Amino acid sequence: MERSRGPSRRAWLALGIGVAAAAAVGGTVYASADDEPVPDRERIRTDLAPLQRRFGEAGRLRGAHWLAYDQDAEGRSYLPSPDPRYRVVGVARLPAGAAARTAADPAHAFGPAGPTGVPEVLAAFLPAHARWLTSASYDALLLGPGPVDGLTRGRFFLDTATDTLYFDTVNPE
Repeated sequence: MERSRGPSRRAWLALGIGVAAAAAVGGTVYASADDEPVPDRERIRTDLAPLQRRFGEAGRLRGAHWLAYDQDAEGRSYLPSPDPRYRVVGVARLPAGAAARTAADPAHAFGPAGPTGVPEVLAAFLPAHARWLTSASYDALLLGPGPVDGLTRGRFFLDTATDTLYFDTVNPE
C-alpha cells in the first residue's frame, strides 16, 4: 500500500480544529466589539425603551440622559464579571404634574433628600435649583420585587417644580 503525498488526516483534523477555535474566539471579540459595546461610564444614553421597561410605574418618561455599566469592570473591560453589578443611573422628565401628584400620594411618605454620587457626565442634565424628594416605598414600587439574592437596589428622587426623576440603581429588573 502506497502512502499518499500530502497532509495526513490528523494534520487536516488539527488544522480544522485550530481554524474553528480561532474563528470562535475572533467571532466573539468581533461580535462584542460591533454589536453591543461594553457599557461605559462616560457614554450617555438617551433611548427610552429600556428605562420604560424597568421603571414603567413612574409614568411616561421623556428627555432621558442615563448611563448603564458594570460598576466592578474598572480596568477589566475585556472579561465580563461573573456577578456583574450594573449601575443604571440618570435623569428623565415626567409628564406635567406627575411628580407633584406622586409626591402628594399618601401611600408614599416623601421627604427631602438629594442624590449623592451623581456621575460628572450627568450633572449638567439635573435641574439647577431642584428640591429633591424621595420615598422608600416609591423606591420599592419602581424597583419591583427584584431577585431573591438582594442584588437589586436603588433610589429615586423627584423634583416637583420641573417634573424630573433622578434614578440611581443597581441591577434593576
